[in-house]
Amino acid sequence: MEPNNQVEEIKERIDIVQIVEKYVRLKQTGKNYSGLCPFHKEKTPSFIVSPDIQRYKCFGCGKSGDIFNFVQEIENIDFVEALERLAKVAGVELKRAKPNTKHKEIKEINYIATKYYYNQLLRDKKALEYVLGRGINRDSIKKFAIGYSPKYPDLLSQIKKSGSYSKKALEDSGLFVQKEGKMREKFFDRIMFPIRSRRGDVIGFTARQNAGNEYGPKYMNTPETPLFHKSYNLFAQYESRQEIRKEDLAIICEGSTDVISAYQAGVKNIVAPLGTSLTKQQLESLLPLTKNLLFFFDSDSAGYSALKRAFTIASELDMNPYAATPTPYKDIDDLIQKDSKKFHDLIKNKKEAFSYILSQEIEGKNFNKLEDINTIRKNIKPLLEAVKDINTKALYTRKLEEITGIQYEEKEKFNTTKKQVVEKEIKKEKRKETLLTKYIQLLLFAEKRKEEFFIEEKFITEKDILDIYKIIKKEGEKTSREDLLKKLGKKEEIQGILEDMIFNAKDLPNGVELGEEINKIKKKIMVTYYENILKDLTSKVTVNEKLEEEYATALEESRKISKILQELKNE
Repeated sequence: MEPNNQVEEIKERIDIVQIVEKYVRLKQTGKNYSGLCPFHKEKTPSFIVSPDIQRYKCFGCGKSGDIFNFVQEIENIDFVEALERLAKVAGVELKRAKPNTKHKEIKEINYIATKYYYNQLLRDKKALEYVLGRGINRDSIKKFAIGYSPKYPDLLSQIKKSGSYSKKALEDSGLFVQKEGKMREKFFDRIMFPIRSRRGDVIGFTARQNAGNEYGPKYMNTPETPLFHKSYNLFAQYESRQEIRKEDLAIICEGSTDVISAYQAGVKNIVAPLGTSLTKQQLESLLPLTKNLLFFFDSDSAGYSALKRAFTIASELDMNPYAATPTPYKDIDDLIQKDSKKFHDLIKNKKEAFSYILSQEIEGKNFNKLEDINTIRKNIKPLLEAVKDINTKALYTRKLEEITGIQYEEKEKFNTTKKQVVEKEIKKEKRKETLLTKYIQLLLFAEKRKEEFFIEEKFITEKDILDIYKIIKKEGEKTSREDLLKKLGKKEEIQGILEDMIFNAKDLPNGVELGEEINKIKKKIMVTYYENILKDLTSKVTVNEKLEEEYATALEESRKISKILQELKNE
């Protein structure tokens, strides 16, 4: 069976309510189910599940989808793993694709290396004392599988004992290099920190100099491999994923030791880049978990520069950046060892990042000096230009003006854009409340769509609604709501309207009563249509009083419409 067919088979066998109920306490509300959204914090339920179309939607955070989307989001896994889990629930045997042999070999080599390094650390007194002396306890050594590559490592022989691996796989793992025709190990006399993928596989290592080892850089990472890409991964991304979702906040620091110290202090929603500057891809990987980011970088000038860069990336992704600093201490590790309470307080009272950066930029500046004002403007402008959310940008520009008196030059442009957005939202809200949307909603839920329920297309004056109506009318009784969604294809705007009608279906009448309600609203739509025409004709009669021919035509038309209206109202 083809993969797409297997996906459809799984969907046919599993009710979305059955899956969601494992994570969310649902309550039946009409034809749908509602509960507190598992993807963001809320006190009033805005998360709706529709068994009718086998989809969910949160009207608070906007997340929506089918059973596959839900399992991927809630478990922070990729589609393949979600497919495997749901297939098991559905009792569907998946047709397996041929595994990627290269990736499989590298994963196995990394697994053997992780065990080898871990055991070597426990056996080497000096290396173990160094790690413990750095404030890393035994529980953390076990949890993060921290290890040690000896001065004279013997990893290669351990790998050979476990199986036969090609030279290419050994080199591709990043743990070995070819020198003088021999396979030699890359890391020696270094503390080894395994890096896990978001699925939990070891994909690489961060290697730190051991005490007394002055060879090479202080930190070394596994080079780029088929599995490991520094710019796409974060240290502790696997270990922290559930806590980030739970707290709805990801703390981003500078190094692996900071992460481990924070864990030991009870803060587990924390990750770190892998020896390089923070990237867009790394922040994007956090989006399924949270939009809230607390940047907690070192207290030096490099840490401040990193914060400004991180603010720019986060703002471009429409995420919410906050900032904290370990000042007067160097980094989180140092802060926790000397003042753990302050560390927790800084997280609890996190400062919005723009305000923090602005406070740093104006420190020591004289607002009466044009030179200082221009410096502030020059440093702040690129940050504001990165902010995509209009309301957030308006807030930042207002803060800038209130504190410094500096007006952001594009302020008028943003006020105009903001007005347009507000008008668009108002228009959208009004559309949801029209007679036409109510009429379409009732047609969707009618068990039998009788011929008498339909009206002429001229009465459907909203284009998006008309597109939906045409399909319902064409398909008649035989098309289910789920099928209608599929027939509408990839028109997101129309799909959104249709989904909202279904998710907002509460306390709808049934059977005969629903038919009566359809005819009632159908009549109101027709009356409203003719009343609008009559209003327009009345204006023409008034305007054309001195033009006999135009006046007579408009008057005659208005009489005809008045008669139609009277007949409609008397029915």
